[in-house]
Amino acid sequence: MALMSSNIMTLPCDVLVDILSRLSLKHVHQLQTVSKLWFKIISSPHFRKLYNMKSMTRPRARVVQVPDTKFSPSWEMISRTIIISAMDLNIDNSKIQEEFSFEDIMAPQHSFIISSNLIIFNHKVCNPTTKEIIDIPISSHPSISFDATYIPSNNTYKIVHLYGTKPGHDYNFNYGGSPLEFRFETLTLRDGGPIPSSWKALTHQEWFSSKIESTCVNGVVHWLLERGPRMERRIISMDIESEDFLSSVGCPNNPYVEEAPIFENVQLADLNGRLCLAYYSEELFRLDLYFVKDRTNQEWVKEHTINLSGMGSWFKIVGYVQLQGNNGDIVIDGKQLILYNIEENRFRSLPRPKMKIHIGLYFDRCFKLESTKLSMQPTVDFLSN
Repeated sequence: MALMSSNIMTLPCDVLVDILSRLSLKHVHQLQTVSKLWFKIISSPHFRKLYNMKSMTRPRARVVQVPDTKFSPSWEMISRTIIISAMDLNIDNSKIQEEFSFEDIMAPQHSFIISSNLIIFNHKVCNPTTKEIIDIPISSHPSISFDATYIPSNNTYKIVHLYGTKPGHDYNFNYGGSPLEFRFETLTLRDGGPIPSSWKALTHQEWFSSKIESTCVNGVVHWLLERGPRMERRIISMDIESEDFLSSVGCPNNPYVEEAPIFENVQLADLNGRLCLAYYSEELFRLDLYFVKDRTNQEWVKEHTINLSGMGSWFKIVGYVQLQGNNGDIVIDGKQLILYNIEENRFRSLPRPKMKIHIGLYFDRCFKLESTKLSMQPTVDFLSN
């Protein structure tokens, strides 16, 4: 053991940091207790930032299953069991590995969102990496959606709350209705806390009928909104760090419908750092991907058409992953869960539970929602040898 300790301790610090940054976060947490030196290295902002950057090349699918829901005698949902699992997308025939579960007490607005590694539900945030579940301030406004965005430059998350200003109105089902006032507020979560006690209100406002979709691309949150009986669609965008709003952009027409229906297969997605608008035809099993060519001139271009035979009546683009040994795949969920390689026109099926699930991309990150005191009792103290 003394010889092994000596060999490890002779490694240059930058080499040791590089080795540790390639390990799973579970093992990194375990290695914090090996020695005071390793604890200092792993706890440093430099290592945490480096680790989070390298983890972007090791994507996993975060699978959230809801197998059991409890109802009151009047058939109102009162609680549900939530199972948190993960799946390594780099491994062929990968299996869904359950990590932990908890019971969620239903609130009047029982939203559920997977966004940038975090799970947001009922004014709570779950960090699956650390198994932390914390309360966030309850907003006094009618909620429309929550979007979380990770800011790598300072290792923080920012949650953006899109809300309505008219109490008692159901903004989520105002399709084709009169435009209503939309506003925004933010909440910043820092590594180790503390959790803010209130939301930060933004002065920006928008007038639309309903929100359809949202996504975040390279630190910019995008919302797809529609307005009025003609259901005019525009995308509004906000830079997450500066909280400045960009000029809105119109959308290309859906090639599969003559008139805008109430329910339509349309989605915003982040595909390899580019904003994508996707239209899906259930009849043709075809998915068209549009990208902004010139934002100033409101110009879009259709770059890809994907045949999704057997996908079913709905789809969700989970995201884009650069897996080892290939040039990138799109993760698509529907009746099946698949990886699709555009350049090679190749599909790979992934396991998908039959029960109700939510799926998002996940990357290991050194981030804690709250500060916890780690008992520093090294199993082997190399410094004393």
